[in-house]
Amino acid sequence: MDEQLSVTACFGMIGAGGIAQSQHLPNSARAPHVRLKTLCDKRADVLKAMQAKYRVPNAVTDAEILLADPEIQAVIVATGEDAQAPLTIRALAAGKHVYVEKPLARNEAAFRAVVEAHERSGKHVAVGFNRRFAPAYRKAREVIRACGGPLSIHYRISDTYTRGWGQNYPPGTRLFHEVCHVFDLLRWFTGSEAQSVDCVASRADEEALLIRFASGCVATVMNSGYGTPDLPKERIEVIADDGGVTVEEFTELRTFGTKGFEPVYRFAGHSHPDHDASHVEEFRKKGAEALFALRRKAFEEPDSVPHLNYRVDKGWIASLDGFGAAIAGGTTPENATPLDALRAHLIAIAAVKSRESGGVAKV
Repeated sequence: MDEQLSVTACFGMIGAGGIAQSQHLPNSARAPHVRLKTLCDKRADVLKAMQAKYRVPNAVTDAEILLADPEIQAVIVATGEDAQAPLTIRALAAGKHVYVEKPLARNEAAFRAVVEAHERSGKHVAVGFNRRFAPAYRKAREVIRACGGPLSIHYRISDTYTRGWGQNYPPGTRLFHEVCHVFDLLRWFTGSEAQSVDCVASRADEEALLIRFASGCVATVMNSGYGTPDLPKERIEVIADDGGVTVEEFTELRTFGTKGFEPVYRFAGHSHPDHDASHVEEFRKKGAEALFALRRKAFEEPDSVPHLNYRVDKGWIASLDGFGAAIAGGTTPENATPLDALRAHLIAIAAVKSRESGGVAKV
């Protein structure tokens, strides 16, 4: 057998639409431990175009054909939110590992059904909380753990959601399909479970949250769907027992009061084969300075920077490739599981209860 194929896992992908085209198809082509054999989509024209573009050997319009292939070890589910939980359960029943986009499901019952199917299957399921694999966040977690662990965290996530892609969702639901990333990250950084949430809204899809964790860490989250293109989307500040860190939208990590770590770390950007990639090295060399310049350009020249939020390395390739490597090597993936996704969802439910009641809600 070819040496490269011997260290890859054989994948199929269900869904060839937006998230597949922006991330999973180009990332599968670049992930060393992933070999994409079959692509599935009900739209024959889209399917044919994406098969040719990414040189996928097989294309089918019926997911059952893909799931019946004994060579395929794992399935990437990149469909609409309503289909993700049922397809994950079907893939597990067919004996496949699954990499599924977030949010895994629309309601708690569907989350729990996937958790139960996962536990029965003996297979691995990775939920697409890719930020766990972002180089800047993995380094930040290393630094904070060396400083005694996080005691206070502030996370801001803001973008042009209400004037863009968020218009496809009912007002007030951003907590479930976008801020769920932050809830998962806070659990990952603290290594602890959330106990309570106090959530206050200034308007729909703009909230301030105070979350208490069993570890004693207190986290505040500023969520806004009313940002502008020149405002960096995400920033985290973490204070530990002895030291702290800040990260500016995945491009620049600064350490404070730490020993054995550099004061500044800068991280390369993420690229897409259809777009200019000059920012990748600019981010590596200049960090936040280059990020600010790119975002300012996007504000002044709106059509000049496509897929602005995809220009930073949020861990997409590493998340998928790590899953492939674990399957190929017979080890346990580091990815978030359906149970992790459920716990992030329960934080969102508590946040909504708090927002509506005006009081603190238990998780």
